Amino acid sequence: MGEAVAGIVANPASERDIQSLRSALRVAGVGRVMVWTESGKIIGTVRRMVDAGASVLICLGGDGMMRAAAAACGDVPLLMLPSGSTETLPEPTVAGLAAGLLATHQVDADLVTNRATVLEVVTKARREIALNDVSVCSESRWDPASLTELYCTFAVPDGIGLSSIPGRLCPSPKSTVDGVAVSLGPVEETPYVVQAPIAPGEVRAVGVRGWSVLHAGVRVDLAAAGGSIALDGEPHFVLKSGESAFVELKPDGPWCVDVRAVMAEATRTGLLLGRKPQGAFPASHLVDAPFTA
Repeated sequence: MGEAVAGIVANPASERDIQSLRSALRVAGVGRVMVWTESGKIIGTVRRMVDAGASVLICLGGDGMMRAAAAACGDVPLLMLPSGSTETLPEPTVAGLAAGLLATHQVDADLVTNRATVLEVVTKARREIALNDVSVCSESRWDPASLTELYCTFAVPDGIGLSSIPGRLCPSPKSTVDGVAVSLGPVEETPYVVQAPIAPGEVRAVGVRGWSVLHAGVRVDLAAAGGSIALDGEPHFVLKSGESAFVELKPDGPWCVDVRAVMAEATRTGLLLGRKPQGAFPASHLVDAPFTA
């Protein structure tokens, strides 16, 4: 077996985190680390990394970079570290160790990766994916106050962002294949009003007309002619009058690395110990073990 190869695509402002990742990957036994820190060309770069033999990819950046990496990584496990995320994320050194253990096949990928679902938006001229949500606004200038449709890959009660809207009405965990579709409108016209944290420090009253399960593989036409569409909360494109589009929840997204699962498996098998123990210590030994200052 040749040397283990890992790829990193990252925002150039994340130099310290990149160094932490590189150091941890080396400790785990990765022989070659490819790094890309330039803006643009992410899809082509990730594909070249895959062709060069990368057995794990790490993406450290914004939602646009994450979407591009997810679209290009194929079946190579992807570890995503969103910059500016409000979610609890693994520290880069720990993430690098986890990625390295996976790249060197010391941990079984089947035990520590999960296939994500993605939302694919298709128009006559383009095809784009979203990792978390697709939202439709009735205005050409995207505005949360004018949202009419929302589609999410998951929705949890303690979430933040647009998915927090269905998260308080019809939770759909990441572990399920199905997503959720929500019909929105002005608060004075809708039967439900949700107080949702759609962004850090911003809680809005959102009017909801209704919601339903979004099944994988089912195409839903978007009533967005003349309006705008956002991917993962970022305004992306405007549909001209008469132009059609549809969204589809697809179950064949990237294989995402569960850092906590990797480190738990490494601990269980003693991968990070200098000498593997012959057996577990009895509980009494843990209680009575002498301590010397």
